[in-house]
Amino acid sequence: MALERVGGRLCLDFANTVGPRYSRPGKEPEEFLQNSGDFLRWCVESSIIAPGSVTALERDVTGDSAGHVTYPYCIEIREAIYRVFSAIAASREPHPGDVSAILASHAALLNDAVLRVEPDRARLTWPGITAGATLGPIVLSAVDLLRQGSFDRIRQCPGHEGSCGWLFYDNSKNNSRRWCSMSICGAHYKSHRQNARKSAAKV
Repeated sequence: MALERVGGRLCLDFANTVGPRYSRPGKEPEEFLQNSGDFLRWCVESSIIAPGSVTALERDVTGDSAGHVTYPYCIEIREAIYRVFSAIAASREPHPGDVSAILASHAALLNDAVLRVEPDRARLTWPGITAGATLGPIVLSAVDLLRQGSFDRIRQCPGHEGSCGWLFYDNSKNNSRRWCSMSICGAHYKSHRQNARKSAAKV
């Protein structure tokens, strides 16, 4: 599993581990994180954890852990993140319960975090091999985006024939990005438009 990172923020890439978010007949959503192993491998691919820590973390996110960071919990938080930022992308107020879930998760995960003071900044890290090291940076990304992001740059891809719905942060200079990726939805749209023009020219 190697999903294209199109979100521009870690939390948005996490929300995009289901696709398409906008479904249509014949194109139902696919769950890319079907179990704890998939989640941990995604964390490795996203440079959240080291490859060698997967085995040690496997037990802690299966649902048998005494802690709160389990695979079902991670998926629950992912869906809260998706709902919050898809609402923002649509200029709607997010549901308070979803925002509270993210903030409560952040507060709980802070127990395992360490503040690293570097020459140019201070940042939170989750040292060691703990389950919090997987979800902690993701939730921190969501909180940072809520606190410091420009909401008018949070977008949701309309997709080819309305079947995407992936979230992304528009970093373009003129704030005009439309697609999650030109190589995915943008290319499909351009091809569809060109075919439609050719068909119209033949009439």
